[in-house]
Amino acid sequence: MRKKELGLFLPVLIFIGILWFFRPWFHGIVMSFYRNPTIIYLFIILAAILIYSSKKRFVEGNTKRNASLGGTFALVILLLIIISVFTGALSNTALYKEYHPTQVSNELELSSSKIRILPKLTAYRYAVDTIEYARYTLGSSHLTIRDGTPVWGFFIIPDGAWNAIRLKDKGVLFVDMNTTQARMERIENELQVGPGMQIFDNLEWNLYKKHYLIDLDIPRALYHEGKIYIVIPYISYSFRVFYTVPKWGGVLIVDEEGNVEDLTPEEALKDERLKDFPIFPELLTRKIVHAQNYWKESVLSNVKNLWLHHENQIELIDVSGQGNRQPFLVIANDGREYWMIAVEPYGRAHGLAAIYLINAQTGEMSQVKFETPLTGPVKAIDYVKKALPTFDWSQFMAVEPIPIFLNGELWWRVAIIPGSGSGVAKIAFVNAETKEVKIFENEDEVRAFLLYGQVGAKIEEISGIVGAIYSYIKDGNTHWILIIDNETLYLSAGQLSDELILKVLGLREGDNVTVKMSEGRVVEIEKMWRQGT
Repeated sequence: MRKKELGLFLPVLIFIGILWFFRPWFHGIVMSFYRNPTIIYLFIILAAILIYSSKKRFVEGNTKRNASLGGTFALVILLLIIISVFTGALSNTALYKEYHPTQVSNELELSSSKIRILPKLTAYRYAVDTIEYARYTLGSSHLTIRDGTPVWGFFIIPDGAWNAIRLKDKGVLFVDMNTTQARMERIENELQVGPGMQIFDNLEWNLYKKHYLIDLDIPRALYHEGKIYIVIPYISYSFRVFYTVPKWGGVLIVDEEGNVEDLTPEEALKDERLKDFPIFPELLTRKIVHAQNYWKESVLSNVKNLWLHHENQIELIDVSGQGNRQPFLVIANDGREYWMIAVEPYGRAHGLAAIYLINAQTGEMSQVKFETPLTGPVKAIDYVKKALPTFDWSQFMAVEPIPIFLNGELWWRVAIIPGSGSGVAKIAFVNAETKEVKIFENEDEVRAFLLYGQVGAKIEEISGIVGAIYSYIKDGNTHWILIIDNETLYLSAGQLSDELILKVLGLREGDNVTVKMSEGRVVEIEKMWRQGT
């Protein structure tokens, strides 16, 4: 008898062991149940009914007792189905109570130099056209940070199924998004674990082996002290019996050797490598903003409002056909990074309801509200097309409307690119209140417009090696003397934005820089990237 039981138990144990080893392959199925526990309860009840009925107790037992049990089972199933309908509302109501705006302001002072001039599609075309290896291609683009500046990142991955099994990721390619030019940096450090590889060196395989019941955010390349790291924030879930609530679970870091670190949010915020790096999950920000529709106190009130009244209901705005959804990563003048999402009122209205900002480091949430009706990003693209009636819009696209605040006014920055993505034809700005459209073909003109709010300011560039930098205090202001090759520049904190002051403070002797000036004032300070190996 024992041998027979052992003979039955051993195959089951082996089967469970195989499932456990290959558990990353079943992650999607498992998480669909884990995020919605009422489905699990329904299966348990159904299994209990099958087991009970298989023993024919409904036939052999007392009829009234069977009817009572059957009615109980039916009632439990009905209640679980009703609860499952409301699980989304339960989850979002709880999420709103944890994440809602802590402050409301009228404007945000965004960086005038770290704006997304180069769209995602154009960055990919620039990058993929430089790959000269027959067995490699580029992975999906992701927004990341390089020396404090937002850039587009692309992992250099094996091309084709067979190469994905045999070869390793070759490194990473960064494309500067702060210019219309193809300014790139390629770092060829082989990765033992990474995206695009199969099977046991695949990134998700190793991450789900380390931490299973989570949802991974977008993997981002981090180049720190000569090494490439893959940084992946993740979403975990608080269990509430009938539903779960998403939250920032932590950050996974994979080094070039394939070692995986699992950091809590508190540890990630203290990690020197992740300083000024977006570590709050981008995918969680969309869930949080959607949850702002569940602002009433009770779940039933929220359901009633969203189904019938639509009071203060908002919709996330994604311009269709561009393959680049919100949120957008923006940099403020104080250097802080924010996930930004613009929302419209519910329905067919295309005005701007609000702009939500979520700190990309801490997850702290704020909101920009407007007293006057403003044009939203979808209609801003229509105004750009109207301003260029002779443009062949069958061959060009207006993409990535991003908000910019100038002298207290909101403008939408729109890039105009060929349908193939091969370059930036023009950059347009649309005033959200007056509908005024300004068109630029030169990125220096764009920066001058962002600094002065006017068109036509001339830009002078001074490039070279920083020979010396001195500072002194005069009339309550800090002043600097900056020597670049044979040029001497005199800078005053009173004429610089907070962002430019931080850049001056970050300069060191030997740095290779370009200082751009307009009408005697500094417009931009660019530190050249160090060459990778």
